[in-house]
Amino acid sequence: MPQDRKEIANTVINDPASYKVCLVCGSIVDKLTHICPNCNAYRFKEDSDAVVEQALILASRPQRSVTHLDLKLDE
Repeated sequence: MPQDRKEIANTVINDPASYKVCLVCGSIVDKLTHICPNCNAYRFKEDSDAVVEQALILASRPQRSVTHLDLKLDE
């Protein structure tokens, strides 16, 4: 498992109130986000326990989705 996923999960777990979970794709996004950058959904779960649970799930498995960061072209 890539270390960066664990590090990101630890950041989220240490401050879950600053994040929320997209109800469509399961991505964890910043609390101030209005539209999910990965699936363009606008429904989120803001419960801190749900954020921690999702962070643990995402950290325990390899990335399965293509994110907007994966689509950036080299300049």
